[in-house]
Amino acid sequence: MKPGVRLPFPSRRLRISSYSNEPSFKEQPHDSPIEQVAARLAAFPKPDEVFVSGSCFRIAKNLYVTARHVMTDYLDQFGHNKGEVDCECWAIHILPGPEYGIWQVDYFWLSPHSDLAVFHTKPYNDVAASVGRAPCLGLELAPPQRGERVVGFGYQRSTGLVRVDIDGTRHIEVNAFGAATVGEVQEVFVERRDSGKLNFPCYQVNARFDGGMSGGPLLSDRGRVCGVVCSTYPADSDFPHHTSYAATLWPLMGLAINIDLSGKIVDDFYPLLDLARRGVIAAADWEKVSLTAAPEPANFTVHF
Repeated sequence: MKPGVRLPFPSRRLRISSYSNEPSFKEQPHDSPIEQVAARLAAFPKPDEVFVSGSCFRIAKNLYVTARHVMTDYLDQFGHNKGEVDCECWAIHILPGPEYGIWQVDYFWLSPHSDLAVFHTKPYNDVAASVGRAPCLGLELAPPQRGERVVGFGYQRSTGLVRVDIDGTRHIEVNAFGAATVGEVQEVFVERRDSGKLNFPCYQVNARFDGGMSGGPLLSDRGRVCGVVCSTYPADSDFPHHTSYAATLWPLMGLAINIDLSGKIVDDFYPLLDLARRGVIAAADWEKVSLTAAPEPANFTVHF
């Protein structure tokens, strides 16, 4: 998996009106509609080992969003000095049947502006290869308003096991249970919350985020992704609700990628904003984003 297109598949909205405004946390069945656009991440550092951690969601047929720290965690554990993850990495969807749609991660890009990352995939198994019009999620680049309800999704209690038969056949078991979490936006940090861990545009929400949910989407009542799960502090006797944080999405438009329409890596980098301008990804308010070239050729300074 290396760091680093017309992908004409429409984004769809998810209905979330059935959720209460009160904070809640509910496990979701494996055949939930969110499984078609959200996926769990797994890596295979050795043929008989699997490491399951992190959540992601699809914004175009082969393009996914996750949290930057999810990808840097993979780099820290399985990377080398070229900045590549030296093992196979999958995005796994459980589809009705159940069938497992597996997409292999081949390239990724880390945002210099926020806890956001994008990665490109290719079909790994027949289920993934047979997908036609892959459902995708649309984005809301502006943060939600204080007091607004958001519904998040991600995978928790993640485990994995590889069994190898005497004939060498591998059987891979990946368990990562999807959960929907509901909360209310408590505060919006336009530029950053602090100069340390949360030094990027984000907002605070009283929703529960468990380990493994990082990189999962938060959706507004309009059915579009308005943030990415990035950090949490659990509830305790002094604070009865969770204190959690989501990365706002507009900095994602300044992320420089270098892949062409066919999925081939090219020499020239361009901002993700170009895909929004062309309608390749659905991103509300992309017109409010402006970019200036940064000193590094593969970066852009982004404003909203």
